Amino acid sequence: MDLDGLDPAFAPGVSHREPGGLTTRQVINLIQSVNQPIVAADIVELNPLRDIAKLTAIVAAKLLKEIAGMMVETRA
Repeated sequence: MDLDGLDPAFAPGVSHREPGGLTTRQVINLIQSVNQPIVAADIVELNPLRDIAKLTAIVAAKLLKEIAGMMVETRA
């Protein structure tokens, strides 16, 4: 999961901001739509120096929770 793809309103703490990017809800919906086992995941591009009020870190933690939940749910 490349956090650069999220809209800066939801993830300002990245190296390359993408106006018009995905919302947090859109990414969660994508994660929840996976119907195959998830065996590995990576969340990248969090830049703490640009993270206003740690908003991006909170979003990254939420996405990690969703991915971990899907890993358990889709486990073979």
